[in-house]
Amino acid sequence: MFLPGDFFKKYGAALVEATQGTPLFPSIKAAQAALETGYGKSTIGNNLFGIKAAGAHSPYWQGKAQAAKTTEVLNGKAGTYNLEFRAYNSTADSIKDHSYFLLQNPRYKKAGVFTATTPEQQARALQAAGYATDPAYDIITKYGLKSLDKKKSSSMQIEIAIAAVLLAIAGYFLYKNFR
Repeated sequence: MFLPGDFFKKYGAALVEATQGTPLFPSIKAAQAALETGYGKSTIGNNLFGIKAAGAHSPYWQGKAQAAKTTEVLNGKAGTYNLEFRAYNSTADSIKDHSYFLLQNPRYKKAGVFTATTPEQQARALQAAGYATDPAYDIITKYGLKSLDKKKSSSMQIEIAIAAVLLAIAGYFLYKNFR
């Protein structure tokens, strides 16, 4: 499954779902996951975002780690290193943990990631906070990933409409039974 279209079909719905109720753009998450995994070529420990095995546990990551060789720049030195990455029970947990990770980390708030109004602004803010996102712009445009942002918006509108209907039914029930 190393074709970009297959990758986005497989993970698109989960990426949209993991951003519901957050200011995160699914298109950015999709581009980051594609970059980190080579469109699914390398998903060591079901980790789609290359998050290192460090930091506090989350509802989606309980401390499991898996070592892997990776090319990184550490202390100003580029090289191949054997590092520990978060290992997840599923890719769905990885996707949810990525949102949790970003939302819990103050450096992303400080950089303006959550006040961005476009995917491009969010990518620049993530980059300013130290998250590598440079080629994400190209991926978003090339594969039409803003369609994921529209799905998030449509899904949110449907949820609001359903909530409004349920509130109206509850109100009617209360009116009829407790007047």
